[in-house]
Amino acid sequence: MKKSSLALVLAVVALAVPCAYAADDLCAVGPTHCKILKEDAKVRVIDYTAKAGDKVGMHTHPAHVIYVLEGGRTKFTLPDGSTTERDLKPGDAVINPAVTHATENLSDLHVIIVEMKQ
Repeated sequence: MKKSSLALVLAVVALAVPCAYAADDLCAVGPTHCKILKEDAKVRVIDYTAKAGDKVGMHTHPAHVIYVLEGGRTKFTLPDGSTTERDLKPGDAVINPAVTHATENLSDLHVIIVEMKQ
């Protein structure tokens, strides 16, 4: 009985762990918005597009830079439920620390996100 219980627990953990990590990643949570342009062990470059009204669930970014191609207004919700709104204009470059948030696009947006993995 102990062996089958241990096997069941290990199977559940093995199935749960990849899902937990995948849910934290922007491209896993919002795959229709992301196109990975380039990736290596240190950096990932993402072409991110969204239309007004689009939402992306809670996800995590490591330290990253955003370069704005088409500006717009975005609402960010942090894990504690607090929210902020940000207006981005074409040509803006924003350096951000690591963050966990959900997003709601209040207008169309097109940005390049450069995530630093290390």
